[in-house]
Amino acid sequence: MKIVDIVPRVVWKEMSGTLRNPRLRWTRKQVMLVFVVAEDGIVGVGETWSDGGSAEPLVSFLEQDLKPRLVGRDVDLVERFWAEALDIALISTRRSLTWQLMSAIDVALWDIRGKRARMPVWRLLGGDGRPVLPYASGGLYRDGQDEEAFGVEYGGFVKQGFRAVKIKVGGASVAVDAARVAALRRHAGPEALLMVDAVSACDVPHAIALARAVAPHDVTWFEQPLVLEDVAGMARVQAEGGIPVCGNENEFTLAAYRRLVEANAVHFVQFDVAISGGLTFGRKIAALAEAFHRPVTLHHSNSIVCMAANLHLAAALPNCHSIEYHVIHQPLFDHAPAGFLALRDGRIAPPEAPGLGIDLSGVLAGPPVQQI
Repeated sequence: MKIVDIVPRVVWKEMSGTLRNPRLRWTRKQVMLVFVVAEDGIVGVGETWSDGGSAEPLVSFLEQDLKPRLVGRDVDLVERFWAEALDIALISTRRSLTWQLMSAIDVALWDIRGKRARMPVWRLLGGDGRPVLPYASGGLYRDGQDEEAFGVEYGGFVKQGFRAVKIKVGGASVAVDAARVAALRRHAGPEALLMVDAVSACDVPHAIALARAVAPHDVTWFEQPLVLEDVAGMARVQAEGGIPVCGNENEFTLAAYRRLVEANAVHFVQFDVAISGGLTFGRKIAALAEAFHRPVTLHHSNSIVCMAANLHLAAALPNCHSIEYHVIHQPLFDHAPAGFLALRDGRIAPPEAPGLGIDLSGVLAGPPVQQI
């Protein structure tokens, strides 16, 4: 079965600008979808990150560099496509673009394979359909919101059925961030898992001080405290901060993840299928982590496509701890079938429909750039 077309679609929505993380204020949310069309008419969908700037370079690279190499090829040659794309990128400056777009194409090809086999992707991956632990993620800084109101808001997700909540830190003083975590613990109760994420906003002294300040509130992990390159610094934070470190959501290549675990810089190995290599490399990263006795957790801040891919992959990984369920960034979540993300005893069961289990044909039929 051959690939006959690869079609990009960029979707975006305006945001109020009243919410921020430690690095940026959110005025726009944008994602790029990639549809792969097989000659029998089956369509698969994947996605990649495109926040932080125009999606035009991604679209151009897809259409001019990758698409001509893939159209006409067998849809099942996923590993071959990866090998060829990464070989070309080895001596170019387009490595991150290659990983981004091949990640999207990879997920779309797995979606096609599932639809052809009339099986959910998690079954093709060898999974047993185990329910997945999602954590309610957001916890952004909101203009004018005090710590108590923050604790009420995010503690409320536990009352809605979540067993875990993740919030942002590193964008205020240590005292303010510690007060936010304390308020969240009061309102979430003693049993909920609490995680904090600094989005690489700290240096080593700040990260260690912050970790020590929030550790008494039983924090499960401290996510991405430092810039990606400071692996030695992350190892210090993990050793001296008193909280396991989690990372790194926007990293890619097996070598990068090997450095993290060999340096004992992370306990929770985190990756995003939309940039770290799709489902194909997701399994490899998880196997690498398993060899070092580390759990993995799957990042998500994009559309329903990435969320669906995470559900399927998590259900097939023996060492998957959790997946991210973003409560603010939810593009195209309204396209999910009824009950797709239903919480049952704090977990989500992977879907039984073929492929990823979602239908975005309306988006494919629409214009190249769509506001939602």
